[in-house]
Amino acid sequence: MRKQLFNLHLSIITLIVLFSSCVRDLEQEGIYTEGIVKGLVLERTSQQPVGGLTVQLVCNDATLATTTTATDGTFRLPLTAERQSHGCKVVVSADSLYIGCTAEVPDRGFGQKEYDLGVLYVDGPGLPVVHTHAVASDAVGATTATLSGSVTEAGRSTITSRGFVYSTLQYPTLADGSVSVGGTLGDFSATAGGLQPTTTYYVRAYATNGVGTAYGEQQMFTTLSGLPSVQTAAEVTLLGGGTAQSGGTVTGDGGFSVTARGVCWSVSPEPTVSNLHTVDGSGTGTFVSTITGLHSSTTYYVRAYATNANGTVYGEQRTVTTPSGLPTVVTSSATAVTATSAVCGGNVTADGGYAVIQRGVCYSTTPSPTTASPHTTDGSGTSSFVSNLTNLTPNTTYHYRAYAINATGTVYGEERSFVTTN
Repeated sequence: MRKQLFNLHLSIITLIVLFSSCVRDLEQEGIYTEGIVKGLVLERTSQQPVGGLTVQLVCNDATLATTTTATDGTFRLPLTAERQSHGCKVVVSADSLYIGCTAEVPDRGFGQKEYDLGVLYVDGPGLPVVHTHAVASDAVGATTATLSGSVTEAGRSTITSRGFVYSTLQYPTLADGSVSVGGTLGDFSATAGGLQPTTTYYVRAYATNGVGTAYGEQQMFTTLSGLPSVQTAAEVTLLGGGTAQSGGTVTGDGGFSVTARGVCWSVSPEPTVSNLHTVDGSGTGTFVSTITGLHSSTTYYVRAYATNANGTVYGEQRTVTTPSGLPTVVTSSATAVTATSAVCGGNVTADGGYAVIQRGVCYSTTPSPTTASPHTTDGSGTSSFVSNLTNLTPNTTYHYRAYAINATGTVYGEERSFVTTN
């Protein structure tokens, strides 16, 4: 008896080993005894995944497996090769919001490992049909955007509200920013406010009825910077005395009031309002700026600026080089020389950017006379002048030269000489 039982057990083990070996051989040939049916359920209008719907695998009117869609709309159901050979279908059941759908499991041969049904669409029963229009570029500002959409079908219930939802994240809902618009069917528009400059937003139109809320297609837009725009005057004009004139034009305020405008300057390129600058009013339009405190023989960089609540922007950079600052004077030849007098003079041809406050001729019996030597004072400013030298010594050689004085110093013309008579 024991021998018979032993032989029976041995036979069963042998059959199990042979069956397992056979299954492995089939899988090596690409034939599986068990596979997976999978798919993705989306709401047709919004193209959004639908979670929580019941999905059944039905073969010959017999339900073989049941699951629910995940939050991302996907599902997976087991299917044996034996059942697949008889033909099966997947049934997405309806609920209070969605109309279900059915899809046949494709016959791709016996014993497939995976049957991908792709996308299965369900329709929301009674929900409105909403469309979001593309946002026009000229409808977008720094903190506002004009949005538009339409409701083409009200569904099975009266529309109670409609409008737009928007967010910096994709697929916004009523839990995000929103703006509502009255009415039911047809086109509608609204302005979303309180937006951040230079930011990308996603927007969807929505409509709500007694069944629920439906959303239109997702659109996107990017708000403007909100900064003003400014141009620097084409020329920087030297006025003399260490001053110059510039200015600019504020051509746009970026949607925010311009609170300050003017020019800034420096001996280094790209000056900012951290450097010397003027304040020449506010708002848009053209303004004139007076630059002061310039030094002689120096190159300055100048830019217009404009400031609003979002920051400061600068116009094109201009350059200007100040003159040496010293005047230029030429000495005239002496005439009418007598024993004790002579007539000479000079010509101040440039003031160096600073008013000439004194001019004349200095003279001496030794070379290189200065204003510390005897000298005349013959007015101020530029132009020619005449100097009368008196109380000279007869039969003596005199050296003389014209001079001119401004705020930066004293300069002399070329030195000349004459000899008084006996």
